[in-house]
Amino acid sequence: MANFQGASFLEQAMRSVLDQTYGRIELILADDASDDDSVPIARAIAQGDNRVRVLASEQNQGPAATRNRALDAARGDWIAIVDSDDLIHPQRLSRLLSAAQRQGADLVADDLVHFGAPEAQGGRTLLQPLAMDRPMIIDTAMFLRANSGDPNVPGLGYLKPLMSRRVLGRHRYDTRLQIGEDYDLILRILLDGARYVLLPDPLYAYRRHGSSISHRLSVDRMAAMLAAHRALPPMTDPAAQKAAAAVDRHLRRTLRYERLVRDIKARRIARMLPRMADPAMLRRLVDSLQDRRRRSAAQGAGPATGPVACEPMPDPAEAWASAPASSAAAIAAEASLGRTALPPDAPDWARWLDKAVR
Repeated sequence: MANFQGASFLEQAMRSVLDQTYGRIELILADDASDDDSVPIARAIAQGDNRVRVLASEQNQGPAATRNRALDAARGDWIAIVDSDDLIHPQRLSRLLSAAQRQGADLVADDLVHFGAPEAQGGRTLLQPLAMDRPMIIDTAMFLRANSGDPNVPGLGYLKPLMSRRVLGRHRYDTRLQIGEDYDLILRILLDGARYVLLPDPLYAYRRHGSSISHRLSVDRMAAMLAAHRALPPMTDPAAQKAAAAVDRHLRRTLRYERLVRDIKARRIARMLPRMADPAMLRRLVDSLQDRRRRSAAQGAGPATGPVACEPMPDPAEAWASAPASSAAAIAAEASLGRTALPPDAPDWARWLDKAVR
């Protein structure tokens, strides 16, 4: 768990890890030179639980270097990344580990349920577009497509997989990246032949708030992502090669757009006008404005949806009776507004989610 200035949510995040039903864990909290109460909070928790180790940096180094420090210190055969403002279900680690063993997986991840920021209050999960009701194998080509702008594939790089130390090996986060470092690490592991399994389980509550950095683009950050992509090892699979080319095009377009946004903000007319002559850039500007309006409209309370049908969780890596993502999204939406969408006989995972996102 890497942390920077996360005192507001840190104790909740740490407790959600320490409350796991799987007890043979260590929690490594790597702090990136926070000047709030993060380190005192973490050390107070560590004093009461010998499974916690606190690594406090004296100089700010960024999220990738901070996570690398924790990875270097980790002693477990399996490693999970949990952000210091997020929450996980008490059975999450035990289910991921069991699923990995049953599926012969080197990486296994579950769904992220968005909550917190106004744009997350409409209710959604990351894997919702896939309508998954059973485990799914993610190959290199599909993982690449998730970063290519393909609207049919959600951003799989945001997932927080449980990783085998064997496949992690000497791989570490690229410290040149301020965003996309998760995607880059997992992609390089997949290129080494790792087996990656996704589960429909909505057991990771992914908090969005004003100080989140994972969605903040800029020219420098996009340029670093493009450079990292072009530094990947050669791919022999034709589907992966095609997807990698699509990623390159998408990153180049996004970099051009971020340069346009920078010029608009700086009112550099001489640079801005030639960039706006590109129809693709104009479409992206219009789409951005429309997206802001949609998010603003979604912040209204709206009518209550009533009880949501919630299926009980199956055994790890088994199929659900129906895809749980829509139910999880509806529960999160209602809970974020202080309402409940739970039926009287709601299963444990639904009751946990309702409480977590309030």
